Amino acid sequence: MLSKMKMVIFWAVIAYPATWFLQVVFKIPIFNEYKEILGLFYTAFYSWWDWMLIALFSYLVTRDIINIKYETMEKIRSTRLVTEMERWIETPYIPPIMAYYLINPPQAVSTDIRIVVDNRFYQRVITFFRDRIYINASFSSLDPLERDSNIKNIGYKDLATLIAAFSFVLGWFGAITLTDPSKWVYGWERFSIPLVLYLSLYTSMKLQAIMEMRYSKLDKVLTKHFGEAEPHYRWREFFPDQPKGEILLLAWRAECEKRQRYTNMLHGGHMEVQQYTNPALAPYPYPSQELPHWIDELDNYYADKMDLMANSEPKTIPLKKKNKQQNNVVNFKRK
Repeated sequence: MLSKMKMVIFWAVIAYPATWFLQVVFKIPIFNEYKEILGLFYTAFYSWWDWMLIALFSYLVTRDIINIKYETMEKIRSTRLVTEMERWIETPYIPPIMAYYLINPPQAVSTDIRIVVDNRFYQRVITFFRDRIYINASFSSLDPLERDSNIKNIGYKDLATLIAAFSFVLGWFGAITLTDPSKWVYGWERFSIPLVLYLSLYTSMKLQAIMEMRYSKLDKVLTKHFGEAEPHYRWREFFPDQPKGEILLLAWRAECEKRQRYTNMLHGGHMEVQQYTNPALAPYPYPSQELPHWIDELDNYYADKMDLMANSEPKTIPLKKKNKQQNNVVNFKRK
């Protein structure tokens, strides 16, 4: 819009001497008519300059407001990935949300191709996966921890900002409207319209993002894909010699190829991918192309641990009189 306005002003300035020259040469009153048109525009601008200014500023502050929603969704998605990994860290199972992302590489929330090619969320997912997949880790539980609240994923700072913006808009708009609504048209308060409009849309975009990123919507996606919201897949099932590992590699290759094609298209290059140059591409999903030597030990450990946890029952230890010769020392023995 601003570029179009600049073009209009530019040609309006050029037309002034051009119409004068045409009138002098061809004896047609085109210059006089052009001055009359400029006079009408001047009168309109003089009468409505305030609303023109309000409209211009309103456009400038709200033209990219949708990015508030996209950025909020990206932030919540990134935070939620970390919290889900922490939930499942004491189990032998891969977090369901990571399993879903590995098979269905996540795209940027925005559809802007420039944002799509630079989005690093999938790269982060693969990096987390690489850091964990070839670790022969023990586990102490078969069930994950309780989920963090949606509020924690949103972030207390963002939530406070949202509440402050909503409170200001509601208070300011209500105070003026209840006092004298005509101030929005004739009073100096009308110049606050761009700010009120921005904060109203800001609040709306934030709320839309929060609603889109609720756990209930995530559970529906996981249930539709896996048949349940929290499937228990072992990390071993995502090794490259397993069916899910093979699907992971196919998805990774397809995502890298598509991302590079979009990068080439954005920079006016060939659609055929010859080199992978986009720094936002995810690395190879595994630390090594060779399987670790302790795979059999991992399977045996898992089976033994499952038997131990299945057969273990809580035992009641009777209290004993303390021997006078015993010191006041408690022997903590890790089971």
